[in-house]
Amino acid sequence: MTSLFRKLSMIFSLKRICLFGSLFFFLASGICADSDSDSDSGEDEGEVFASGELLSSGDVLSSGKMEASGEYETSDKIDASGENIISGENASADSVTEVDIDSGETIVSDSGEASEGSSDFTLDEEMTTVVIPEKKKPLPADKEKIAEMEKRDSDGKETKEIRESILYGTPSEITSTIDKIVENEDERFLDELYDLFYRSNTAQIKVKILEYFAKRKDPCLEDYAVEVLDDPYDSTNAIVEKCFNYVAEVGSKSANPALLNLLEKDDEKYFTGALTAIGKTGGKKEAKYLAEFLKRDDLEVPQRQALMRTLGQMNAEETWDDLVVIAQDEDENSFVRMYAAEAIGNMKKKESIPVLIDLFEKSDPNMRQYCIKGLKNYPDNEKAKNALIQGIRDDHYKVRLEAIKAVKELKLEEADEYLIYRSKNDSENTVKKECYPAIAELSTSKAKEFLVSQITDKKVPDATKKMVCEAVLAKGLYGEEEIIELAKETLKDDKRKDLRYALGKLFIKYARPGYAELCVLYVQSKDSTTQSQGLELYKNAKYEMARPVIKAYSEDTKVKQQMRDKAKKILGIEDSPEPEKDEK
Repeated sequence: MTSLFRKLSMIFSLKRICLFGSLFFFLASGICADSDSDSDSGEDEGEVFASGELLSSGDVLSSGKMEASGEYETSDKIDASGENIISGENASADSVTEVDIDSGETIVSDSGEASEGSSDFTLDEEMTTVVIPEKKKPLPADKEKIAEMEKRDSDGKETKEIRESILYGTPSEITSTIDKIVENEDERFLDELYDLFYRSNTAQIKVKILEYFAKRKDPCLEDYAVEVLDDPYDSTNAIVEKCFNYVAEVGSKSANPALLNLLEKDDEKYFTGALTAIGKTGGKKEAKYLAEFLKRDDLEVPQRQALMRTLGQMNAEETWDDLVVIAQDEDENSFVRMYAAEAIGNMKKKESIPVLIDLFEKSDPNMRQYCIKGLKNYPDNEKAKNALIQGIRDDHYKVRLEAIKAVKELKLEEADEYLIYRSKNDSENTVKKECYPAIAELSTSKAKEFLVSQITDKKVPDATKKMVCEAVLAKGLYGEEEIIELAKETLKDDKRKDLRYALGKLFIKYARPGYAELCVLYVQSKDSTTQSQGLELYKNAKYEMARPVIKAYSEDTKVKQQMRDKAKKILGIEDSPEPEKDEK
């Protein structure tokens, strides 16, 4: 027992020596600085960083606290005033231990109150304990999609080819097959792809299957993805990236602890992926953690920007106060402020409106653009609506574009004349192009009258007519008769081929009943591209009145063989085999 007390006494004695030695060194540095100043009045006192921090023999922490250097490593800290910041075993029973979020140092306050600048949020065990989900089978297939694919593959030939490729194909052959399955939204092979995923050791195949089930938002591979993210260092970058994307798309809550752990490790390699994923999978606790994480001094500007964008996606009202401060801080990075402005708008708190309007009225164009993004969340507020409409005539084209998109989305009919004016007079073609679908969406009497006049007016350039027709046909409520007449005009004038082709693509896309006559006229054209568009239109709409014309076209020997074969395929006609000749 006596030996134990002696050892403890020696330890405390050593700590006192280090403590008083550090104090002495600090004071001596100050005296030397004064002496140097007397000898040379043109120099500043001591060696000072641009931040105003004093560099002495001790290390100055980012929080302004000095860590005593010496042969012995101690847990005691000395702040710039020479006062103890108690930590570790020297902390009293009444002290409160905290972590300074800026410096990362442990600080103990004797008063029991939180030290200034410290974090009020820490990760608990539940948030960082990874639990791998149980394995699960794919979600049931969509019966309508299966029926559609079986109808297209009535003879079962395609089904057989795909199954054989999955079973016996090379990695490149299998990935091509999966691409085809994804493109067709084919759900007939869910079990085969699921089994292949766990059977294959090829990253190329796993990546494709992860993409497929992520697109379906199917959590059947959640156990694999969470396990990879819990320890990503033995997996390829491609696999890890797809796992980030997968857990985000399926909204995996089980992945949150692994994602938070990766952020805590400060590994730049996985920072963006983990952050982006947690923006879609995280909840209130994760949002609060990210808001505190944002206060760290060691973050690079791109990391701060990514953090703020993620917080904006999470719409966590608990972070509203923090984000308002950031949005209003003129010393903050401009993009971080912009994302903060959008984020507080997305939270749909009415208190955001005056903040955003104030920022809109006195900020740069980029900030105004993001204020518009935020204000569009308040369609019933007159001040917010007025700001959106006034944004249509902002000096900067980016703000005008954002305001036009917002007005279209909210269908603000009172903006119709603003949009009509901009479509005719704006200096930027991108703005004009954005105006036409917005005008079509509003569908006011003035909007309809203006758009139809642009289609019929001979003085309006074909480039403008193309944009107007695209907007009107997308809406599909009026203007069809005028557009059909315009198409007939272009069929008679090869100088207007560009407009004819553009209209042809729109007819193919929408394939409405009223286009039957145009289908015939396009096929009967002397221009091969126009003919091909006519065939595609028939393929999509199967107009009865056009079928005899398509059949005659397929038998016309003056038509290129390739085009005739295309017509036969669309009609479902197979060439009869030539009769075998008798051998004599």
